[in-house]
Amino acid sequence: MNLAVLFVVAACLAAALTPFMRHLAHATGMVDVPGTRKVHRVAVARTGGMAVVLASGLAVALFVCLDPPGAGGAGAWSGPMVPLIAAAALVFAVGAADDMASLPAWLKLAVETGATALVIGAGITINHVTLFGTTYALGVLSPLVTWLWVLAVTNAFNLMDGLDGLATGLAIIAAATCATVLMARDHTPEAVLLIALAGALSGFLPFNIFPASVFLGDAGSLVIGFILAVTAMTGWQKGTTVLAGAVPLLIFALPLADLAIVAGRRLGATSPDGATRGVLAALRRMVQPDQRHVHHRLLALGYTQWQVVLVLHGFALLCSALALLTFSRS
Repeated sequence: MNLAVLFVVAACLAAALTPFMRHLAHATGMVDVPGTRKVHRVAVARTGGMAVVLASGLAVALFVCLDPPGAGGAGAWSGPMVPLIAAAALVFAVGAADDMASLPAWLKLAVETGATALVIGAGITINHVTLFGTTYALGVLSPLVTWLWVLAVTNAFNLMDGLDGLATGLAIIAAATCATVLMARDHTPEAVLLIALAGALSGFLPFNIFPASVFLGDAGSLVIGFILAVTAMTGWQKGTTVLAGAVPLLIFALPLADLAIVAGRRLGATSPDGATRGVLAALRRMVQPDQRHVHHRLLALGYTQWQVVLVLHGFALLCSALALLTFSRS
């Protein structure tokens, strides 16, 4: 099985599993009901991410079983891939639980931190940062920077899941771009995982475009962001663990920029209880949902959902093209 076949298999599996998961959502009440801060007007299933993750996992399992050399060899999956998959399973579990019954933000953050600790414990860390040709050693700050990076990318993709097809398309673009770099750097297992993920997302996308009949949910968006964040760390290694800043920052430019703007605005705002200082007040402001993300602002300017999604996908494609150009010259 070559990589193109892997992509198609993952897409077909997701296309077959999504209607089943959509039916399950309506049967069990796992639906996203309309609200004042939401743009959809009918209840929509939020189990799409479960179909994507399951399809990706099945496709990877088939690929590894049928073509171990093409997957980097069976031994390659006993290294960093084991803690990555175990940690992603933790994130998936808390995301699925949140889709079934809304969980407090602190609990999700705690599980994400635990998953990141698994990755750090396995030696997948950012020890250096290379920006504009200069490499900076992080030293004792390495675990903290790694934690911040993983949580930022993970939750950035979650926050972008606000319009039909938006986060799915952004994830396909990011996964395909990262997979290209990973293959060039001979990180085959990580590339296989991302190609399967991109394929599954592509099979899911027809159900998720406007008007969507199923959403990714936290089980999908959180896992996607987590996998992309960790594979970026493993994929930009150069002897010691190095995150070459320009390339991954360009690939994730839109979600990270939106996260930074949202975080800055919420931290500078006043809490409903009037508090402006203190850690708890800051955390409360950080998790308060609103309609002031970049996609909401474009909608407010009069653009349609289709137009907003196409514009933002186009911007992501441009950033990814620049990232590949930057990588090819490095």
